[in-house]
Amino acid sequence: MQGNPLSQLDDVMVPDQVSAWPPGPAWWIIAAVLLIAAVLALALYVRQRRHNRAKREALRLAQSQDAARLHQLLKRLGKHYYGTRVAALSAERWSHVLTLLSDIDFNARELQQLYQPRAVSDELKNKLHQAIKQFKTKERIDV
Repeated sequence: MQGNPLSQLDDVMVPDQVSAWPPGPAWWIIAAVLLIAAVLALALYVRQRRHNRAKREALRLAQSQDAARLHQLLKRLGKHYYGTRVAALSAERWSHVLTLLSDIDFNARELQQLYQPRAVSDELKNKLHQAIKQFKTKERIDV
């Protein structure tokens, strides 16, 4: 007599647990790309921070300064970011470049007030302080 054919089967063997380590090659590639992106982002951040160091220092020095000192700071910023040719411009050309770099309208007569013995208006002082805040460090200018 033939018995139940199912009784002749062996028990089901349970496979071992599949390990998550080591990851597959695609995960290594993703990790490498993310690491390279993080290093590049950090390098760009450090580079930008170093580039803007002079502007941050000028903003720090601009606190409670008179208009003549603020103008000197703007000249120093221009010299630092755009070379000595910018700092040596005539009053007319300098006012044009300053307007371009700060998006604040300056004219040569205003800037000439700084070299006069009479007091300079608070309006000019505020404009110069605002110009330091808005000074563009990467603008293309043809001097």
